[in-house]
Amino acid sequence: MSLLLEPQTSTHPATALHCLVADIGGTNARFATARLHDGARVDLEARRTLKVDRHDGMEEALGCYFQDTGQTVPEHAVLAVAGAVLDDQVILTNSGWSFSIERLKHQLGFRQLRVVNDFAAVAWAVPGLTEADVMPIGRAPGAAFDRAAVQVVLGPGTGLGAAAIRRDARSIAVLETEGGHASFAPHDEREIFILRFLQKRYGRVSYERLLCGEGLVNLHAACVMMARGGGTSAPDSASVVAAARAGDPDARSAIDLFCSILGRFAGDAVLMYGGWGGVYLAGGMLEHVLDARGEELFRGAFVDKGRFTPLLTRTPTFRIGNPDVGTLGAARIGLLG
Repeated sequence: MSLLLEPQTSTHPATALHCLVADIGGTNARFATARLHDGARVDLEARRTLKVDRHDGMEEALGCYFQDTGQTVPEHAVLAVAGAVLDDQVILTNSGWSFSIERLKHQLGFRQLRVVNDFAAVAWAVPGLTEADVMPIGRAPGAAFDRAAVQVVLGPGTGLGAAAIRRDARSIAVLETEGGHASFAPHDEREIFILRFLQKRYGRVSYERLLCGEGLVNLHAACVMMARGGGTSAPDSASVVAAARAGDPDARSAIDLFCSILGRFAGDAVLMYGGWGGVYLAGGMLEHVLDARGEELFRGAFVDKGRFTPLLTRTPTFRIGNPDVGTLGAARIGLLG
């Protein structure tokens, strides 16, 4: 798996020819060794995926990776994690993992260790993706890959990640955000019901309470309550997806709502960041919910912005198909400095 680097996007010389990279979510921890070839191509080697809940923390997971692959500890490492990275102590939002950057650096023997938000890493990968790595959602005559503009990156997995990219002919800047934790804004009576239903569970309701694996379960429980006044809801998102495919109306309604709410959230992100250069979706939930019907619902909600509908109609939306996009983004950071 490789990523092409745009030579004009960084003024920094490469700081390493290889480094450890990782993409740590709430469910999976993906590790690889990244190597820079000819100053323009990043290759990922010795890739491994570990289950987060089977390991006590970052140090143990890294130890397992090095032991399993036989790789020596490199001087440089970049860890992309699902959480805010504001100081030395990093706490992952949707798992029990936490660690000190400095302590981990010295324990493992890294000379340089960088830790970034996981969707910031996805954002760093986007400029090096090709058209083979992404699939358009709907039709829009808007920005292409070489356009200087702001782009938005977001997506649902164990949580809901979001970031933004500012590109021009000379440089790239990435904004790390926790946009998935913005407060949910209901659109109609059904969504007002869902808001009130979830307020009883959580108090404050963020978009992540609806747009992630657990969020799909929450939506299904709300749909069961709306349709029948109560009953048994699905235990996990895989059960909701399976029930929808088997024709269960409540499960299908939950997935429809998921796609529509995701589309409106993406449209709001474009308005907030001026992301006319397009939206790039990533995240493990997409393959389970964004079928042809889901994409139509997503796109319809995305452009439904009143006076700004014509502008959103021109803004393209894409789904990233490359499963290694997070580790590729971490590699770009590590190899370009």
